[in-house]
Amino acid sequence: MNHFIAKIACPLMACLILLGFAPCAFADPIDDDLNEVWTTQNVPAQTGTPVFSAANRFELALNIGIIPTDDYYNYFPISVDVHYRFTAMWGAMIRGSILMAHSDTTLSEFMAKHQDTIETKMLGDEQRGDLEFLATFHPVYGKSTVEAFNLTHFDWGIFAGVGMVFSNSVNKSHTSVDLKTHAQGIFGTDAHIFFLDWLALRLEASLRFYHAPTQWLVPCTFSVGVSFFLPEL
Repeated sequence: MNHFIAKIACPLMACLILLGFAPCAFADPIDDDLNEVWTTQNVPAQTGTPVFSAANRFELALNIGIIPTDDYYNYFPISVDVHYRFTAMWGAMIRGSILMAHSDTTLSEFMAKHQDTIETKMLGDEQRGDLEFLATFHPVYGKSTVEAFNLTHFDWGIFAGVGMVFSNSVNKSHTSVDLKTHAQGIFGTDAHIFFLDWLALRLEASLRFYHAPTQWLVPCTFSVGVSFFLPEL
């Protein structure tokens, strides 16, 4: 009986030993091969030069917008930008805006209609134009795709600076209106959607703040524009 048990036990033990060593002998090489093909844990983030790089280039932009936050006027600013990028991220910009195109708000129409003793021009500060000096920072660059097709490339950034606003301002006694210059601060954000190496759509939202003779004003501007990029210097 013992001899019979030994005959059965020996082959079983041999099978168990082989099964135990099999994963060690064969699983690791197979797993390594599969990992090389299928795993992405060790693949580095994709990097490289942006397709539409703005570094060391001048950008000329024409923008139109709206300032919907004034109590008495709806402004439609037209601005021209001259922007130079020292790197893909950092740049400096000069902007000049014409703010003479505007319409009266419902409030100013009501005041002019129902209070004959108050002239519309006496209601508030009437902006005429401004000049801005800005530092720009565009840390984000990316692209939009559908499946394997690239649709557009874009960048996003912020800007801040100082400037001057020219306005017809009412004096403190509300007896006269004079063209005056006020110092202002500017902060905003913008994005470029590139269609070609030299052509992009520009979207912007910004705040300006300055002190008129009687109050602080914070015009908020939303604008859209076209940017033309000159060849790299």
